[in-house]
Order: sequence, then structure tokens, then C-alpha cells
Amino acid sequence: MSHTKSFLISCLLVLLFAVQGFSQSAECEIQVETKITTPARGRNNGKVRFEFSDKAKTYKIFLVNRNPSDARVPLRNNEAAELKEGFYDFVIVDGNGCSKQLTVTIKENQN
Repeated sequence: MSHTKSFLISCLLVLLFAVQGFSQSAECEIQVETKITTPARGRNNGKVRFEFSDKAKTYKIFLVNRNPSDARVPLRNNEAAELKEGFYDFVIVDGNGCSKQLTVTIKENQN
């Protein structure tokens, strides 16, 4: 998918969250760390796992630039799998309506 399409999907998803009343106030901060498993050369077996500082909250994570239908369904188990080398845009929303956009870069394993 082109960067233009992924940018448009990201903008539409963020706009959707804003219209539904999601907030971005100063106390609306999501602390997240990503754990990346690099894919083997030429394969799509990479992964991104999201680990949150506040384990008491619930989170929904959307991959917004791979397939348009992915942007409508949250990831399962806080993990995106079957990824190849490239850039991936995610939108994270917590149970209070706070949201965060995050871009993750995956590089191939050179071995």
C-alpha cells in the first residue's frame, strides 16, 4: 500500500476517534514499549509486541497501513504478526478514550 493511502487511513481513523469523543488532554498519556522480532530475509515472519506500563487499563491496537480492513479490527494479544521489512503505523486507544499514533520500523534479519 502506498504511503499516501496509509496516511489517509491513519488520518481517517484518528478523525473517527476524535468525532467519537476521544480525548488528548495532558493526563491522556499511553506508555508503551515495542518488542520487535525481525523477519528472516525475504520472509514475512516478523512480529511487533506491545507492552504497556499501566497493566490495569485495557488497550485496543489498530494496524492502519497494511490492509484497510486491519484498521477496523484491533490486534489480538497486543501483537502484530506476519510482518515483512518495512514501516507500520499503529493507533492505540485505551479504555478511557486516550489515543496514540506510533510508527514502527522493521528491518530484515541479515543472517
